[in-house]
Amino acid sequence: MINSIKENNSGGQSLFRARNISLVINTIKQHEPVTKREIENITGLSFAKINSIILTLNEKNLTVESGKEESGGGRPSVLYQINPNYKLIVGVELSHSRIHTIVGNLKGEILYNNSLSFDKSSGKDFVVDSLLGSIHNAINGLAISKQKLLGVGVAIAGLVNPKEGTTRPFPYLVDWGDLSIKNLIEKEFSIETYVENVANAAALAELNFGNGKGKRNVLYLNIGSGLGMGIILNGSLYAGATGSAGEFGHITVDENGPICECGNVGCVEALASTKAVIHRAKTLIEQGVISGLKEMAEGDTEKINFEMITLAANDGDKLSFNLLDEMGKNLGEGIVTLINLFNPETIILGGKVDSTCRIIMDSIMNVVQKHALEIPRKATEILFSKLGDNAVVTGATIPLMEKFFSNASGDFN
Repeated sequence: MINSIKENNSGGQSLFRARNISLVINTIKQHEPVTKREIENITGLSFAKINSIILTLNEKNLTVESGKEESGGGRPSVLYQINPNYKLIVGVELSHSRIHTIVGNLKGEILYNNSLSFDKSSGKDFVVDSLLGSIHNAINGLAISKQKLLGVGVAIAGLVNPKEGTTRPFPYLVDWGDLSIKNLIEKEFSIETYVENVANAAALAELNFGNGKGKRNVLYLNIGSGLGMGIILNGSLYAGATGSAGEFGHITVDENGPICECGNVGCVEALASTKAVIHRAKTLIEQGVISGLKEMAEGDTEKINFEMITLAANDGDKLSFNLLDEMGKNLGEGIVTLINLFNPETIILGGKVDSTCRIIMDSIMNVVQKHALEIPRKATEILFSKLGDNAVVTGATIPLMEKFFSNASGDFN
């Protein structure tokens, strides 16, 4: 009976220490660089306990010293931070035409970055082989040991079930059906894999490392061939009952507009996606509208892309300017609905639009100023993505990063 009590007490002490270790780790992560005294003030733990825990964390190399605090007198205090390279994560973005692969660390810094384009007509097997090959190249490129690698995060341009890692359906790639990317990668590498939608991944990246940092209610609009949205509510990702929340592109903004791929009429995606804008440019030029785009495309309208339209608009091309202006107005109509519905702190525009697209932003703001409800409108900041092209792949690594920090105490108890 006495031995049983001792075992229970020992188990209780171990549980308390694990909780304290987790508290210290996450306090350092949130406030780094930070001193032991600051950790004491934030957590309420005794200085002796903090000293013991940090000694362990330093020995295991999860935390490192990062200089000393400036002091007006007396001995300056040592500052501590998480060792960002304690663990590494492979992040992958699989879009309809590109495999973008990175290796990131625990601070979201990119140590390896590679992009591979493919033609959708190449078929599923080719794309899957290319995906697995890109991960092999990333791991081999940095010679990452299995102990160092936390996992693989994949962001897919499609409807995603994060628990199963499947897409239903996979847009732009024909005849894929249901496919578990998660199972494919875990079978190939025997390592934990997490799969998310591209817009959700980018929203997580902006929340942790970009223009959403420090905010609790953020919407990320992924603007490209399609229009998706990542939703952060009260500091957490909102995916909806089936994981398909955020279909911003299928808000109706023009009942007399073109038919959308979803089957509805006048969706914002059918009017304001880059695909829709490019199609409109080609049609108008083929109808005889004068534009510098024709010369930029060497007379072949099939070569026109969104980057050309942006460049031409910034150089004063009237057709290109009007196309981006109309794109911004249609996006603005959709954003008005979002502001009135969600009352966000920040809306972040990413994907194929960035700070070079000021025409789009100006048009969006004109519509928002006129039509959004005053109180939520004044509380909403609309910004371009801070992370740009790396938002999605960086965000793909974050769920694994979060899981590590929530369970890290077990490795150091």
